[in-house]
Amino acid sequence: MWSLAACGDLGPGGTSDEPDVVKALALYDGDVVVRGPRGYCVDADSVRRQPSNRLVLLGSCESLSGEPGVTVPLALIVVNVADKQPGRAQPTAATIAASAAPKKPLAAIDTDGLALVHLDAGGELALPGGDPRYWRGGMVVNDHFVSLAVYTPRGSTLAGASGRRFITDLARALRSASAQ
Repeated sequence: MWSLAACGDLGPGGTSDEPDVVKALALYDGDVVVRGPRGYCVDADSVRRQPSNRLVLLGSCESLSGEPGVTVPLALIVVNVADKQPGRAQPTAATIAASAAPKKPLAAIDTDGLALVHLDAGGELALPGGDPRYWRGGMVVNDHFVSLAVYTPRGSTLAGASGRRFITDLARALRSASAQ
């Protein structure tokens, strides 16, 4: 998962401080542009185009390129973007928590345009050596449901309370890169 992504940028808004990495990836004719917070890049080799959704992984630009750059906490970010559905409703934290059962929510937060859930288990299954706790979020961007998940190494501060700010920054970066 942490292999070299690709050379250059895919999609709009991709200036690069780090060499040979993908900073942004436009999906669905630019309706949704997947872009991580500063220091995180798209793993272009991981992009999966399914019949009804697109799956994209992001990691630290340093890890993906093997080159020094902006040092950030290690995290595996998963972004899943569903096909457009006009009038799609914003998800709630309760809905996201219910879909993750039997995992238990440590926190369920509804903010303006973003539903967040901090789950007690499952992170270690997505990331070898990962913390069981992880953050999931959901939002609607241009009538596409966008699901976010952040997995971190065991003991990372992002697996705890600071993960809320991180996933909120991720959602903000994605929303601001996507044309409204």
